[in-house]
Amino acid sequence: MSELEKKVKQKLLDTRDSTTLKVRVDDTDLMQVVHFKNYLMYFDQGFVSFMDGIIQGVSNCVEKGIVFPVKRIEIIYENSAKFGDNVLIETRVKEIGKKSITFLHDLYRESDRALLAKVESVRLAMDWNTKQLLNVIEFFANYV
Repeated sequence: MSELEKKVKQKLLDTRDSTTLKVRVDDTDLMQVVHFKNYLMYFDQGFVSFMDGIIQGVSNCVEKGIVFPVKRIEIIYENSAKFGDNVLIETRVKEIGKKSITFLHDLYRESDRALLAKVESVRLAMDWNTKQLLNVIEFFANYV
């Protein structure tokens, strides 16, 4: 493993991010709790916040044609959030492959730190114009 690869991996594995969002009324279902599908949007916000801290703006990458599609996702639901709750999303990297990066997201109700959901997602870095997957280490080397 090259020194650059070690440096990039260490930076990504050491980075932690947390962001908070407020549950909107239209996030909830007939039981007045956050509908399960909306947790996907919440962890996605955690991903954007994490990446903004590393690459100074996911939107800049998207403008250049670099996107981060989800390959796999696993969600374990533990509790429910309700309208008006603040949800804290904590994000970190679990594993870095050649063409993929695995993120862990823990979602908590901010008021009592009750765990709402645990998410593991595998994302790719892809050049949207060519539809080619990018080498993750090479991509992040430009930012670390």
